[in-house]
Amino acid sequence: MSVLSVKDLSKSYGKHKVLDNVSLEIRPGELVALVGPNGSGKTTFLNCIANVINIDSGTVEILGKPHTDVSIFHKYSYMIDNTVLYGYLTGLDHLKFVCETRKLSKDAVRKAVETIGIKNFITKKVKEYSLGMKQQLLLAMAILNEPDFLVLDEPFNGLDPTTIIKVRKLLMELREQGTTVFLSSHNLAEVDQMTSHIVFVKDGKFIVEDISKYQEDVYFFKVKNPDSTIGHLQAMGQLTVYRENGEIAVKTEGVGLNPVLERIQQMDEIESMRKEIVGAEKRYVSLYGET
Repeated sequence: MSVLSVKDLSKSYGKHKVLDNVSLEIRPGELVALVGPNGSGKTTFLNCIANVINIDSGTVEILGKPHTDVSIFHKYSYMIDNTVLYGYLTGLDHLKFVCETRKLSKDAVRKAVETIGIKNFITKKVKEYSLGMKQQLLLAMAILNEPDFLVLDEPFNGLDPTTIIKVRKLLMELREQGTTVFLSSHNLAEVDQMTSHIVFVKDGKFIVEDISKYQEDVYFFKVKNPDSTIGHLQAMGQLTVYRENGEIAVKTEGVGLNPVLERIQQMDEIESMRKEIVGAEKRYVSLYGET
């Protein structure tokens, strides 16, 4: 059984067709990203499957039931944007309200607060929250019911790097525990870290791809003499070498990592080294251009 089954869904606003006869299947245990420029229809699609807005045509099933069946929300959560929060209430008030409406145990609040790590501001009123704090509260509200299907609209919006890493690890842990995750995001670096399956939205249509075809490893080095090191690496050929934020970025391609390390160590002292996986951005640019 698919966790999400969408068939021939269309949605228009006036004469503008935002989603044009799109279909999508998400299977249990997958972590799938929804990607596209602002205005492409990502949030509209998430609102459609959650039955927040009416669809013009097509069918949507979540966990084997029609998306109009409110019982799906026992094991399905949708993290919408922070416009659903009330500034005069505390974060704890929000969590307790969700627990009461879903008939969850009081212990669910404690578990969510500890999991997201928001104990230090949970009793403050939301009007005092930063954007990042609001995002963390929304995520805590979304995992209260320990969902089988978790849908997130821009979960990394407003988060600092430390919290982004924490949220990424959490989502991957949830996936390992059996939760199916579907998220929209502009953060392509995080998309690359978490999943190889991406749904691109373009001209009202879906382009579903295994992004691993485009992914490659990029190694970042900090050295004492970057100009000299870059020159020697470029002389090796078959490498893409460039500077980025004070580091030397190297795409090893056909050469491999070991010869690159040997060459750098011959010429310079490596102060630090890290690896990133890239691919989503490359495919994004090929679909939408750089604007």
